[in-house]
Amino acid sequence: MTRHAGAAAAIEMQDLSVKIGNTTLLEPTSLSIKAGSWLSIIGPNGAGKSTLLRAIVGAAPSTGTVAVDGTDTSSMKRTQRAQTFAWVPQTPVIPLGFRVFDYVLLGRTPHRHPLAAERPEDLAVVEDVLLDLDLAPLVDREVSSLSGGERQRVIIARALAQQAPVLLLDEPTTALDLGHQQEVLLLLDRLRDEGHTIVSTMHDLTLAGQFADRLVLLAGGRVVADGATSAVLTEENLATHYQADVRVVRNNGTVLVIPRIATQFIPSPPTRNPLDHQPPRARHNPLQRQKEKSPTMVTEPLEENPAEDAKGYAQSIVLVMTGDGKGKSSSAFGVMVRGLARDWNVAVLQFIKSGDWNVGEEKIGRQLGVDWFNEGEGFTWDSDNIAHDKALAQQGWDRAAALIAAGEHELIILDELTYLINWGWIDAEPVYEAIRNRPGKVSIVITGRDAPEELMDVADTVSEVRKVKHAFDKGILAKKGIDY
Repeated sequence: MTRHAGAAAAIEMQDLSVKIGNTTLLEPTSLSIKAGSWLSIIGPNGAGKSTLLRAIVGAAPSTGTVAVDGTDTSSMKRTQRAQTFAWVPQTPVIPLGFRVFDYVLLGRTPHRHPLAAERPEDLAVVEDVLLDLDLAPLVDREVSSLSGGERQRVIIARALAQQAPVLLLDEPTTALDLGHQQEVLLLLDRLRDEGHTIVSTMHDLTLAGQFADRLVLLAGGRVVADGATSAVLTEENLATHYQADVRVVRNNGTVLVIPRIATQFIPSPPTRNPLDHQPPRARHNPLQRQKEKSPTMVTEPLEENPAEDAKGYAQSIVLVMTGDGKGKSSSAFGVMVRGLARDWNVAVLQFIKSGDWNVGEEKIGRQLGVDWFNEGEGFTWDSDNIAHDKALAQQGWDRAAALIAAGEHELIILDELTYLINWGWIDAEPVYEAIRNRPGKVSIVITGRDAPEELMDVADTVSEVRKVKHAFDKGILAKKGIDY
């Protein structure tokens, strides 16, 4: 059924500002919002996002003008304003004892006489909204008895029942789980397509960029950026106005904002490396790394070849590097650098080496924004606690499987994975299944000796690194910067 009782509405703001006492909450702001579009207002805490919404709807004392389709809202009667704007505040007042159905029915108040009973069309609108937001099982519950996420959906349902052409939503996905976030945003997306004008505030920048037609970035009560997602969500803007160290990834028109998270390394007990054929000796971390902020490095992506698809290049590949020679992991990290140069989102999982090894590729990888995970505690086939090591191995593979299935990384490197399969510490079949069913643009590089035949069968490319001679044969121990 049609959800609004009129054509789409355009909004025009001229020098709209809010001042409380001697404090200016919103500097004079002028914005034009097209009818049937979605504008999302973003910004750090205290930037003035909620204040701007309240000023538009008339819930905050303001100067300047707001016009809807040319009509100054200051000239509108209360009922006319309620038929024009549906507002979802962050902390609405909910009367005690109200059932879900009765609270959502309040959204129909602007469409009927205050003393009149609800009409069949009012009930039909409420029932339709409750079904859309998966609230039908809760109709007889008191709103006060609901969880935070359930209550948020009820508040949105009340606003949708108003059938106003303009929806103003202050953090509409607050307290919602991932599934219901998606449900609400897809519903708003559909309402926008049906002609609603939507103005929302959002803290989740990736979601804001995915759904809104346009973003306005507020900071200090003023507009500091206004435009398309790609123009507003830049590392420079977010560093300047959010004081945030983030990586902005662009992929097929979607912009992802990913925090750079520095990891605190907890030194492991001294370990040895049997792959280097070295006798046991104590290892330590000379840098004694502590948690610190990873430096930001902004790189320009290399320009893609527009003819690649026409040439039939693969969308993604699986590469296995095996053999008894040195250099398998080093080659994989060379691929890592290539991926980063293409502005890919890269993840590395090391299943044998621990953080205590202080490998050079990990240090530079983290500085370049690689999502890096150490899943082992050194080379542990002679461990005193095999059950513990098997549990770590399974935990590491579970993380790898989740990263592959999520499809958020264009390149995932699984370093030394073959050992876990060959030792029987993880089931092999789920590994092969995850590789076969990976999202289309996820490439995987796997390293390790003695790659099983089944693993090589699911791979697109298999390279073997053969040992000709090894420095250890001459009594030369591993060299930092060369071997690790």
